[in-house]
Amino acid sequence: MPLILSARASARLDHAALRAAGQRRREDGAHRSSSAMAPFAVFATAGYARTRLRRVLRLRQWVPVISSPDDLHRLIEGSLSPAIRLLIPSAAEPREFLAAYDSARHFTLSPIGPCPRCAASVPTMCINDLADYGDWLGGAQDLAESPHYRTSPAHHRDCPLPIQPLTT
Repeated sequence: MPLILSARASARLDHAALRAAGQRRREDGAHRSSSAMAPFAVFATAGYARTRLRRVLRLRQWVPVISSPDDLHRLIEGSLSPAIRLLIPSAAEPREFLAAYDSARHFTLSPIGPCPRCAASVPTMCINDLADYGDWLGGAQDLAESPHYRTSPAHHRDCPLPIQPLTT
């Protein structure tokens, strides 16, 4: 049986992420989207995705990260390979992420959260560091969208979001 992150450890992770986001805002004066570019065209394996998530969230080695194929999303648009779903089991609330490539073939990590229109669990924003995750937790709207956000088949049929144009 894999270890699960205690509610206290989950709260510490969230607090560290929010603190990193706040520090970045103080240093930069505003939110930044994607403080570091994601790796380009790395061969994505479940092991690489777990390692990348550990680095981004600064997770200790004992924190379990479980990977599985995601049957709803492709690793890259047009491919047959499934994206990689990552799970940090927690007593409080499990954290889920989607690892896949964007259209420029950059490896992306996206927290899975509720769609604001239909409440379906979809990949939301791209995170490249702990501060990005803190911004996402804090509800920041200026992070880059996940490449699967609007096209996710997880959206409910009547959700208007997939057909809405991007606003920039």
